[in-house]
Amino acid sequence: MILLWIKKIVKEWLLRKRFPQSVIYSGVVVDTQSKISIHSVLFQNVVLLESSLGTYSYIQANTIVCNTQIGPFCSIAGNVHIGLAAHPTYQVSTSPVFYDNTQPLPHFFAKSKQFHETVPMTIIDADVWIGQSAMIKAGVKIGVGAIIGAGAMVTKDVAPYSVVVGLPAREIKKRFDDLTCQQLLDSKWWELDTEKLEELSPFFADPQLFLQALMKANKQ
Repeated sequence: MILLWIKKIVKEWLLRKRFPQSVIYSGVVVDTQSKISIHSVLFQNVVLLESSLGTYSYIQANTIVCNTQIGPFCSIAGNVHIGLAAHPTYQVSTSPVFYDNTQPLPHFFAKSKQFHETVPMTIIDADVWIGQSAMIKAGVKIGVGAIIGAGAMVTKDVAPYSVVVGLPAREIKKRFDDLTCQQLLDSKWWELDTEKLEELSPFFADPQLFLQALMKANKQ
């Protein structure tokens, strides 16, 4: 029991050393194929497999992310499942201990990865908010600024700045009018450097004021 506890502490220390500019809580698993950008946060028991997490994005507790590219400034709630991996149904067992020793499990019978699933990559663009216990099908693309309601099951692409809810998820509205949505997309504000964002941050409460301030700043 003490040995397991020590191993756990060492793994967490190594993970924090690997990503020193991010905040990583206890119980987090990040495989060697995954990348975490600076100023991101992984809360308790998050699992990140073959995925990337953008700058200033966070993932709340008990969320599992597989083969997914997550943009900057994303807010992902707890108990969310994104892009889950496939299992071989034609083999004797569907357990990865028999076919994939790269999984974060304590013991394997397989000596190498013998099953290479063809799960498509899931794309979550910048500034997406995903609510509690949502499920995102592998291969789906969620556009910039979209909101996924709590408990939603997303089975198809979501347009930028759309709000979707339900089982399966359906769009109920856009966050802004079409022109504002397009202007925000064209601005690509999430790609601005820290100094520019500090300058523009007082205007984020009002999209129109923000766009005007950004236009003025670009002319300087």
